[in-house]
Amino acid sequence: MSRAGLLLSMFLIGCGEPASEVRPEAVADTSEVELALAPGEYRCEAMTEAARAAVPPPPPSVERAAFAPRVRAVCPPGQVPIYAQAELRTRKAGPPLSGPAAMQSLAGSYWYAGVMKPTDALSQSGVGASILFSNPAVYDQSDMVTSQMSIVRGANYHLVEMGLRKFWDAFPRLMISQWSYGQFNDAAGFVQVHGVYGPGMPLSSYYGYSVQQYIRYDNGNWWIWFNDAWVGYFPGTLWNGQFTSGDMAHFYGEVYSAQSRVPPLTDMGTGQFSGTFGTAYMQGMCIHTTGPNCTYVTDGWPFQTNAAYYSLSYWNGSYMEFGGNGGG
Repeated sequence: MSRAGLLLSMFLIGCGEPASEVRPEAVADTSEVELALAPGEYRCEAMTEAARAAVPPPPPSVERAAFAPRVRAVCPPGQVPIYAQAELRTRKAGPPLSGPAAMQSLAGSYWYAGVMKPTDALSQSGVGASILFSNPAVYDQSDMVTSQMSIVRGANYHLVEMGLRKFWDAFPRLMISQWSYGQFNDAAGFVQVHGVYGPGMPLSSYYGYSVQQYIRYDNGNWWIWFNDAWVGYFPGTLWNGQFTSGDMAHFYGEVYSAQSRVPPLTDMGTGQFSGTFGTAYMQGMCIHTTGPNCTYVTDGWPFQTNAAYYSLSYWNGSYMEFGGNGGG
């Protein structure tokens, strides 16, 4: 079904969001579910008093964000879970991504489908979107797939990103990571304040849900919102105060093929190409300008590495569809 009529003008979240932005499955669920965790999947650590005091006000219209299930706390009050996950290593040519040492010598290739949008925010900055979560089929364990958004300054010189990432696991995890001075650092330096949500959290409980997420610069730090609560923040000191706003917002799917296969074979999104039933999507894509307001994207710049493998459907608004099976 075409969405060309959607999202052709600019709105502020909480001030006239079009009803057509909300998909049928996006019904608020106030119940709590158990997070499926294997033995040794996480450890609990004490949350510092500084982290407690730093939490900013919630985004506007929070009730619209609570579409996905809430998950029961996995740690005692005052503690946060630190999730175990595969180590990510840095590659100069692109996003990180390699697994064990045996994979280090492999030259990988990267495939994208998404939307970019310049931003000139001066005081506060960031991005937001509701991203459909799925469990993409991965051809090889050392391949990687993401559905994500990021706020960027320079050519990956400074950035904060979040979304779904599947790498070296049978299931995707919550990606919360940062780059500083052109170096990928994954979640290093992140200060967690939530009793469940955190970098590396398994996302099995969220398959089929469109989950609201925000990245927002507030009071000197880069804050992360997931579903219905603040997760934590990257301290501004990681960038020596030089990263307070971005000049580009990114919303996209990515596939890393560890052995540069052509076609790449790993699924992006749900594995369905854009414009077909069941494809992956992002909706309510927005950019923070001043304060907590997040302005819906219009006239973004679409990009796709090769539409024969991973395609994009975008109609110049705040909604896009993306994905594919990589020719496999």
